[in-house]
Amino acid sequence: MPTYNDYGIVLNNYNFSESDKILNIYTKENGLVRAICKGVRKPNSKFSGRADQFTCAYFHFAKGKNLDIVSECEQMNAFSYLRKDLTRLTYGILFLEVVNSFAHEQESESNHIYDLLYTGLEKLQIVDSPELFSISFLIEFLSIHGFCPQFETCVSCSQEILKSHSPKITYPYSSVLGGLLCKNCLNLNHKFVSNEVLKLLTTVETLQCSISTITHRENIRKALDLLKEHINARAKNEIKTFELVFSL
Repeated sequence: MPTYNDYGIVLNNYNFSESDKILNIYTKENGLVRAICKGVRKPNSKFSGRADQFTCAYFHFAKGKNLDIVSECEQMNAFSYLRKDLTRLTYGILFLEVVNSFAHEQESESNHIYDLLYTGLEKLQIVDSPELFSISFLIEFLSIHGFCPQFETCVSCSQEILKSHSPKITYPYSSVLGGLLCKNCLNLNHKFVSNEVLKLLTTVETLQCSISTITHRENIRKALDLLKEHINARAKNEIKTFELVFSL
């Protein structure tokens, strides 16, 4: 039976038969791997605690007909600080669900996505603002996939969007098309985005947001809501954890 090894992070798992689990694992070299972990639910299993959601491990896989099989795994990181903080844990689950909803086997960007997810979960344990950090993570994740929202030109006709410094200015945005619209394309389905929220979305990665924008919780929630609609329009499945995030 062919075998292979890879670093991976468990995105989620499901009970299977009396003692097994099926794991969805995002791996560094092979992208999404669906594998069965046999006997993991037994009290004395060698995999006990190593097949849980968030676990990062060096996995040894055996190729199977329908599902690969986890033959061994060496735990590298359990991101234990996330589990001690409900807010950070919820954002961590959001990261995993978003990655899972875009993941494919053998995708070419797997190295970048794995590194982003691992680094993202590490930083999420210590950052001052999990909310702001999650915006940065989601935008970078979308950029890797080529789905980043378009803020510089009209997503419909490519006309340049002229920006204003006034915080009261709003811009029409289409989550279906994935970007801002010019005044000539307003017949399309759209919502309006404030200048402050737009500034937050375009500068959060470099942490150049003004203090007033950062501390305005409503702007952060509006930015996350825009990303929720943008992501749900492109993901394989609706991202349900966004609702948990908004309930915090």
